[in-house]
Amino acid sequence: MMTMIAITSAVIAGAKAECTVEVNHKNAIYKCGEKAEFTISIIGKDGNLATNGFADITLDNYGKKVFLSKKVDLAKGNPFKVDGTLKTPGFLRATISGNGFKVCTFGVGFDPEEIRPGAPNPDDFDEFWANAVKKLDETVPEDVKMELIPEKSKGLCNCYRISFASYGSRRVYGWLSMPKDKSRKYPVKLHVPGAGIGATSCPTPPNAIFLIMNVHSYQQPETNDKDRRALYDEQDRIYAFPNGVKRYCQAGIHKSREDYFYYASILGINRAVNWLAKRPECDMTAFTYFGTSQGGGFGLYLCGLNKHITKACIFVPAITDLAGELVDNRQSGWPRIIEAQAEENREAAMKHIPYFDAANFARRVTIPVRFIVGFADNTCSPSAVYAGYNVVPSKDKKIYHGIGMGHAVRASLSGPLYKWQMEK
Repeated sequence: MMTMIAITSAVIAGAKAECTVEVNHKNAIYKCGEKAEFTISIIGKDGNLATNGFADITLDNYGKKVFLSKKVDLAKGNPFKVDGTLKTPGFLRATISGNGFKVCTFGVGFDPEEIRPGAPNPDDFDEFWANAVKKLDETVPEDVKMELIPEKSKGLCNCYRISFASYGSRRVYGWLSMPKDKSRKYPVKLHVPGAGIGATSCPTPPNAIFLIMNVHSYQQPETNDKDRRALYDEQDRIYAFPNGVKRYCQAGIHKSREDYFYYASILGINRAVNWLAKRPECDMTAFTYFGTSQGGGFGLYLCGLNKHITKACIFVPAITDLAGELVDNRQSGWPRIIEAQAEENREAAMKHIPYFDAANFARRVTIPVRFIVGFADNTCSPSAVYAGYNVVPSKDKKIYHGIGMGHAVRASLSGPLYKWQMEK
């Protein structure tokens, strides 16, 4: 049974309250066709309701459908109200902006449990990925490189740089922490970072094994952020720009499934998980995953592909509902791959998109899983997150609502889930 858990909150933009939003349903959930009423307050720099100036407000479907675009004279009314609805399952987004305060976003859901992914579930999806894993194992040796980092191994754990060979002469790189005491088995924590330069080191918990794998094509330097940023930018120059896109995560998909940047990342990280699962130090009854944004999407990749993982926390996942724009013109999941392609490449890219949509991997997730969704998330829209969550077949799944939460994860939501993850 699906369980929805709501954490309510007003939207606060910036360090000081500048814009607050309340809605007529405290849980911010409505039935299709039901009216959602937004009460919006603009707070001046003195902490009181503003009595002059203007606020611009739009209501849209986290996409191209705009239902309201209005300028409000605060001298004539503050707080002020607007309302709207959706006739089909999705999320209605209110965006408030104006001189003197930061943009404020608030979203409400309409029958969100009925949202479905825009991309089809290919008939040969399982065959394609099984063959990809098999071919990699048969044709490319693991070539595991594991280097102890002495300065980070002075405590109860040894910390290693680690890498594995993957498809197309690519490697995947990461960090591994393992307790020095080999007298017992340890729970395992797997993690892929969100988008950005990636993980530059590894936590060293004394009572767990920790593996962090980056999606990137290079080993993170341990010098400074300038060097890390230089390699990160160089990756885009190598993989993205020649393919007519801006980011590595959008690159190559118009050519073939194997040319998409994440193809080698998925196979390499899956190989790393399989390698770790063979280690005698691992407690295979507590082999867990957690990830946010890009890491949330990779969590669905791995949990759909790899049968070693026992529990997963999937927070504001990216790479989910990559063809969302085909459904009611709603926003596709980050990194909006189709939209990033040159016009002449979009048709070809669309043929390959379903094989990398995390929603299709979600269809294969049968383990206990917990999601977090941000109702005000402009990066990984709540519609895209729900599209992935709804197709998960696991009998033990829950989704936690961050009402008024953007592309972030509140500790009040994630904290209890980290504890749940480690429970047997």
